[in-house]
Amino acid sequence: MFELKNKKLFIFFLFICLIQLFYIFNFRSGFKYDVFKDPFSINSGVMYALPIEVIELKKIINDKNISKFNLSKKLQTDNLIYQRIIEYNYPNRFENSSKYFISYKNEEVDNNCKLDEIFIYLKLSKC
Repeated sequence: MFELKNKKLFIFFLFICLIQLFYIFNFRSGFKYDVFKDPFSINSGVMYALPIEVIELKKIINDKNISKFNLSKKLQTDNLIYQRIIEYNYPNRFENSSKYFISYKNEEVDNNCKLDEIFIYLKLSKC
């Protein structure tokens, strides 16, 4: 009789622990099932880890086959964005002398630069 009570109690606590783990993963920790579902794909979890401007810049660079790019002062002074841009876009490199100039959509473009295309958050110019 005592062993049966212990077994039932063990199963009950195991069930409670599993419910708690499910609750923590889904509601408390910011756990994203999409990342867990396919962790080894190229862009797994990028939407949850990087600012949207950085993701858009990567798409621009890949679509236009840009190997070297220049950034506006506003993008360079925002340390969080700047670091992520440099890291995420490697092997494409930031270079001040590049003819491709990337800035926020609402920033003014230098007079000697020609606006190439406007995207959702950023714009691309050729200087």
